[in-house]
Amino acid sequence: MKLDDMELFVKVVEQGSFTKAADYCEIPKSTVSRRIRDLEQSLKTRLLERTTRRLHLTEVGEAFFHKAQQILQEVETTEKEIAQKQGDYSGKLTVYAPDCILELCVDHVAQFCQDYPDISLNLHSDSQPQHLMAEKRFDLQLNIGEQPDSSFIARPLATLHFDYFASPDYLAAHGVPKTPADLQRLSTLTLTQGNPKAMAWRFHQQELPLNHKCCVDSPYVLRALAVAGQGICCLPTIMVSNEIAANKLVRLFDGQYAFQQNLYGVYHSRRYVPNKVKLLLDEVEMLLQARIDSLEEGIK
Repeated sequence: MKLDDMELFVKVVEQGSFTKAADYCEIPKSTVSRRIRDLEQSLKTRLLERTTRRLHLTEVGEAFFHKAQQILQEVETTEKEIAQKQGDYSGKLTVYAPDCILELCVDHVAQFCQDYPDISLNLHSDSQPQHLMAEKRFDLQLNIGEQPDSSFIARPLATLHFDYFASPDYLAAHGVPKTPADLQRLSTLTLTQGNPKAMAWRFHQQELPLNHKCCVDSPYVLRALAVAGQGICCLPTIMVSNEIAANKLVRLFDGQYAFQQNLYGVYHSRRYVPNKVKLLLDEVEMLLQARIDSLEEGIK
């Protein structure tokens, strides 16, 4: 049984004839007759008694008519509620992002919560591969690096620069690498959080295979290990401005192998994106790049 046929049946009863219902719905009378007949066949019962002068509801038809009116009213109410929720700036908004990105957004998040008090933010400070995110319920994910082909939509929001760093003490003890090949004799530390391709060590777009001494899933732990003289790390430059100013870390290779990665907003579909998700995407795109640029400018 089709909902459209149920709605047409109600309209036939309300109009009192197939002809008037056809005129009202702007469809041929033959189409009305056929669809009512299909509805009766699907229900395996006769709903209307037809005479040359008028239509009469059968006993079953009258019961079905009243029930159909209730169902159609509930459908209409549900559609209005969904449309309102889709357009409202209210309800829960679940976001996944690397903790170093969320840290940049703290001021913006606070302002967002103040501007839209009916939106409840649910922030997760981790970033996972998209094949794992497919099993999670979320509204928006912020991800670093080129995104794999998937059913998700990835919108570029900002650009981050990565570079290579080590502590002065480590370099004094083990020597300063002059070329990327020198890294193969030194201790390297790598980040495993989020997109593995985004964290690959690149030298003029060429990846260098390395046996890393330590792999960690937090950029803050990675930075702390590098500051403690445990090896060489690759990090977003926004994370090391204070350490460079305090001479706890130094940039390697004079920055000639720095590379950039896009930050993407990842969401489920271009169709029917809730207004609150569009709003957050626009806020991030408008404000985050300026914040990143100001931090990167401090270590050039």
